[in-house]
Amino acid sequence: MEHQTNPSQQKRIISRGDAYELLPEMPVADLILTDPPYNISQDNNFNTMSDRQGLDFGEWDKGFDDLSWLELAVDRLSRNGSIIVFCSVRRISYIIKKLESLGLEYKDTIRWVKPNPMPRNRDRRYVVDAEYAVWCARGKWTFNRLSDKYDRPEIVCSAPSKRLHPTQKPIQLMEDLIRRHSNPGDTVLDPFMGSGTTGVACQNLGREFIGIEKDAGYFAAARDRLQLSI
Repeated sequence: MEHQTNPSQQKRIISRGDAYELLPEMPVADLILTDPPYNISQDNNFNTMSDRQGLDFGEWDKGFDDLSWLELAVDRLSRNGSIIVFCSVRRISYIIKKLESLGLEYKDTIRWVKPNPMPRNRDRRYVVDAEYAVWCARGKWTFNRLSDKYDRPEIVCSAPSKRLHPTQKPIQLMEDLIRRHSNPGDTVLDPFMGSGTTGVACQNLGREFIGIEKDAGYFAAARDRLQLSI
């Protein structure tokens, strides 16, 4: 287990290790925002279609239990907190059911719509141009409306063209979610932080950040992006 902190006033703490082992040690957070493995890796022929990475993301995306970690995470959530979990569309109902069983209230399913979706056989299938995140909350949760009228549960922005992680989310997407579901000075926890995009968004918006990442390479990338040192 390795911890990295920053000497500045804004708290940024990242730890390298297994989220199942480290979550019970984490401080309480106002918002848990994370993109855990989807278990969707599979063989594909995308290398014949484009230079983008295909759907075999690596061993970290295979055999992941996408439900049991939620109990550990909810235990770290403040009494008026929200949790937003990106997931495969096939798992949305299971994650909602699990979070409801832990005493949270389902609020919405948020769509990330991508103008630059990954190519696929256009003569046989629809292109996959969206990803989804489940939002659940408890108590007097935070929701900062950003529209003059109604905020739709939809964020449109392109996937990163250059990635340090194969499923890296755009900073714009994470900033949008953080603005709506937390306030300046709040603590945001990402138990599967990958290359640290959630942390960068928190840094940009004046939120305190706590992150966990198991892979040494992605942890190093997050450390560098957040400019942290021992």
